[in-house]
Amino acid sequence: MTNRRERLCSLALAAAAAFGWMGSATATGSCPGGYLRVVVPNPAGGVGDLIARTLGNRAGTDLGETVVIENRAGATTVIGTNVVAKSTPDGCTILSLTASGVVASVLQKKLPYDLTRDFVPIVGVGSFPMVIAVPASSKFHSVADLAKAAKAEGITYASGGVGSLAHLSAARLIKEWGGKGNHIPYKGNSDAVQGLLGDQIQLFFPSTAEAIPLVKAGKIRLLAVTSDTRLPALPDVPTMKELGYADFKPRLWYAFLAPKGTPPTAVSRLTSAFAKAAASPDVKGKFSEMGFITDVKDPSAVSVLMKGEAERWGKVIAENHIQASD
Repeated sequence: MTNRRERLCSLALAAAAAFGWMGSATATGSCPGGYLRVVVPNPAGGVGDLIARTLGNRAGTDLGETVVIENRAGATTVIGTNVVAKSTPDGCTILSLTASGVVASVLQKKLPYDLTRDFVPIVGVGSFPMVIAVPASSKFHSVADLAKAAKAEGITYASGGVGSLAHLSAARLIKEWGGKGNHIPYKGNSDAVQGLLGDQIQLFFPSTAEAIPLVKAGKIRLLAVTSDTRLPALPDVPTMKELGYADFKPRLWYAFLAPKGTPPTAVSRLTSAFAKAAASPDVKGKFSEMGFITDVKDPSAVSVLMKGEAERWGKVIAENHIQASD
């Protein structure tokens, strides 16, 4: 497994270098030493790391700062998030937040920070929709097939861990069907994907970034995607909205936050630079190939997003009696 992770990391970093995503800006900005630290609460080499690294370096060029990506993974994003919460609020240390970070703030009862109280939003940049994935050899060929089986004998589904977005998405949908589900939590999405490929489970909710390469290789089948419209990268996959599930749209979204007390002028500079980076045509085009939907949000819109997500997933957690220790 270590070798596999090392290969994934190498591939991601090679891709970043190939598209000029790892170059550092000349240090002419306002941060001490000219360094802007972007803390990513996920391992190096993953998709979240690639998003933060790409946008961080583009924004750094505009800001005149040398961007340092600091991967502080662990405890379902809590470790890295806490690093930023406790950092000096000078606009020189920021957090790359995903939907998973909001879920963690709802699921875990005792945290050393409060996402609403201890941070200020900078910008939202977009999201990866989730997909309903089954093994290529699966007997299920539609969402209707899955729903029927869930209500009849129950289905087995995977996730990258208790309380992960994949876990909550599947739990919510199975409950909506009035069906039964047997949850198999793996130690990360990579292991969950292996369970899917090995026919050990019947259903998994990966993001488009994880699913698209596997679809192209013929290793999995996608029954639906949670985007509002069909994706250019997956034109033959229907949306859940098309199938009558208009309100079912879990997504792995990305935003950047700063510690509370960061000067408004610093927040404004960061908002402008990261929004510009996310909207640049070459970045949008490359991200689109992974199924990423660019959707730039200002700080107030990010606040609304975070509040809505906390309420939405909090309800799913409560209704399904999900606990962090499960």
